[in-house]
Amino acid sequence: MKIAEKIYFLSPPLFQNLMISGYGYRLYQKRYKGLYYEIRKELEKTKGFNATEIKALQEERLHQMVTYCANRIPYYQKVFAEHGLCPSDITKVQDLQKIPILNKQTILEQNHNFRSKDALKPFMTQHTSGSTGTPLALQIDERTYKLAMALVVDHEESHGVPFGSRRATFAGRMLKSVDDMKPPFSRFNHSENQRFFSSYHINEKTFPHYKEELDRFQPEELIGYPSAIYDVAVHYLKSDSRPNFQPKVVITNSETLLLWQREKIESVFGCPVYDYYGTAEYVMFAGQDKTGIYQPNPIIGITEVELDSGSIDTGRLLATSLTNKQMPLLRYNLGDTATLANAPGETIGTPELKFINGRIDDYIETSDGRLIGRIDHIFKGIAGIKEAQIQQISPGEATIVIVKTGLVAINEDRLKENLRERAGQEFGIEIRYQDSIVRGDNGKFRSVIKTNKTS
Repeated sequence: MKIAEKIYFLSPPLFQNLMISGYGYRLYQKRYKGLYYEIRKELEKTKGFNATEIKALQEERLHQMVTYCANRIPYYQKVFAEHGLCPSDITKVQDLQKIPILNKQTILEQNHNFRSKDALKPFMTQHTSGSTGTPLALQIDERTYKLAMALVVDHEESHGVPFGSRRATFAGRMLKSVDDMKPPFSRFNHSENQRFFSSYHINEKTFPHYKEELDRFQPEELIGYPSAIYDVAVHYLKSDSRPNFQPKVVITNSETLLLWQREKIESVFGCPVYDYYGTAEYVMFAGQDKTGIYQPNPIIGITEVELDSGSIDTGRLLATSLTNKQMPLLRYNLGDTATLANAPGETIGTPELKFINGRIDDYIETSDGRLIGRIDHIFKGIAGIKEAQIQQISPGEATIVIVKTGLVAINEDRLKENLRERAGQEFGIEIRYQDSIVRGDNGKFRSVIKTNKTS
C-alpha cells in the first residue's frame, strides 16, 4: 500500500472527502481540459453524419493508422512482412480482414513491440485483467484518453443527465477499510459533484445507512457496476422500503448487464437503465440508445463481429483503434462476444449490437453475508500472472488459481492483501498454481467460480 493510501485509510471521513476531492480535481484537469473541448465538438459534428460519411471517415483514419503501424510499430512491421501486406492493401474497413486477429496473450508476450521506438512518454498507462483473466499494461495517448472520457459524458447527457449533475457512483474503489462497518459508507468528490458509495460494505445491517446517505444526497443519476446497483435494489425490496429520491437514469458499465438485474433496478428506482460498453484498451465504446441497442462510436475505433460458424448474428467481438498511436491495436480480440441487432447485416465498422455478452462472474461472499462483485482489481499491478481465477466453495474463504508466465516471481502477499482489502482481513485465502485453467465451450473461463460445498 502506498504512503498516500495509508494516510487516507488512517484519516477521518471528513479528511478523506478532502483527499478524494483533491485527487478528483487532478483527474478533472487531466480528463476535461485542453483537447477535451475540441473532441466534444468533433463528436457533435459526427452525430450529423450519414452512414456513407461515417464509413469514409473511418476508412481515412484506418489508412492513416495502418500506415503509421507499418512505418513505426515493430510488431506490425513483422506481421505485414509475413503476410505480404502494405498500407495500400488496407483502404476499406473490409480490408481489415486481411490482418490476423490479435489476442491478449500476444500483447502480454510482446508488449514492447507494440510501441514506436521514438514514442513519447504515454499520457497514461492502463492496467487491466480483462474478461479472460489475462492482465495487461496498455499505454494510451492524450487524445484517446480524453475521447474515452468525452464518450462517457456524451452517453450520460444523451439520456438526460448534464455534466456536473449529482451522481451516485457504485464501483470498485476502496473508500474505507473493508473491516470498518461504521457509517458513513460514501465519500464525496466535490470536483464532479459525485458521491462514491462502497460496493464492499453493503448488507442488511448497513443498508439503512446507505439509504439515508442516498436520500440526503438526492442523486440525479446512479452509475457503476450493475451487480452493485442491483445489490442495493435488492436491499430496498428486502427492507420493504423505497428511495426518497428520483434519479433520471441509471448508467451501468464494466460488467454484463443481465435482464433480471435491469428489471429489478428499473422497478426499484423508477427510471430506465442504459448500459455502455467501454474497454480498458480504449479501442471501442458502445452505449445503449433509447431503444436499448448498443451503438459503437465511429471515432474511437472500428468494431467487428466475427460470426461463429453456423451463426447469422453472434460472434467474437474485435476492435481496431483509430486514435491511439501510443500503442495501436488492430483487429484486437476483446474476449467477449456480441449479437447483431439486425442480422444478417454489416459485421464490421459500426454494426448495431443487440447484446454484448461480456463477463458474467459470480460474487465472492464474505462470512458476514456481504456479496463482493467485480474483484479483478486485485490482479492489477501484479506481475508474472498469465491467467487467474478465484474459486469459492464456502463463505469467508477462497482459492486463487494462477497460471504463471514463468518470467517473474509473483508477489503473493500483495495479492492476498489486495483481496483482503475488499473481502476483510479474516478472509481465508489459498493460492494454487496450475498449468492451465479449464475453459467453457465458448473458449472463455469465468474469473470467479462459486460452488456449494458438498458433503
